[in-house]
Amino acid sequence: MQDADAFRSTLARVFLLLCVLAASAACGDDSAPTSPSIEKVSGVWMGHITLRSVSGGECVGSALQSAIGNRDIFAAHIQQTDKNLTATVGYQGNQTSCAFTGIVNGVGVNLNMTSCQADRVRSFRCANGDVRDLQLMADAMTADASNGYGTGTETSAWRVVAPGGTAVLGTLTITADFAWNMLGIPHSDFHVFDGSVLPGYVDGTVVIPEEVNPFCEKCGWF
Repeated sequence: MQDADAFRSTLARVFLLLCVLAASAACGDDSAPTSPSIEKVSGVWMGHITLRSVSGGECVGSALQSAIGNRDIFAAHIQQTDKNLTATVGYQGNQTSCAFTGIVNGVGVNLNMTSCQADRVRSFRCANGDVRDLQLMADAMTADASNGYGTGTETSAWRVVAPGGTAVLGTLTITADFAWNMLGIPHSDFHVFDGSVLPGYVDGTVVIPEEVNPFCEKCGWF
């Protein structure tokens, strides 16, 4: 009799364990994890960029210390295939124009320079009177781009040479930060203009007041 009771007790425990395992399997989520959505960034982005730091660069670096805080405007034409990006970025004041490749991860955008159509600054005069030429060697942009707007940083490296020379006198490293938005989408701050809407724009109860100086008077820092 005791053996029968023990058998029934063991059978009950096994049955209970199987029920628990079955319930766990039924409640478990066996679906594949979803990947984060990728922001659509194809289009023309207009950026307002501000010089933040300068290092190296022989006499050019010393001369540019007084330019920290200067602004420039750039246009970035971005083409997107899935998460892969190609772009052309041109600057109004510094007058460089370069091709980039990169990726978008969620709302994060990373672009690295691959080649340039215009990569030189010629006849830069240092504070001591020396004249230098500069050539852009590397450029990286990291930003976010959510719903047509974002902020980011740019770090570039420049080779410094004497006019007509080939010997490298120094390497200039420049860091700048920027705010950008897709052309055609008004900036969330109505005091920032990029040409996507006209000053004096009126839409219902939203009025964008005219600005005396919506753009930089002297763009660039070279």
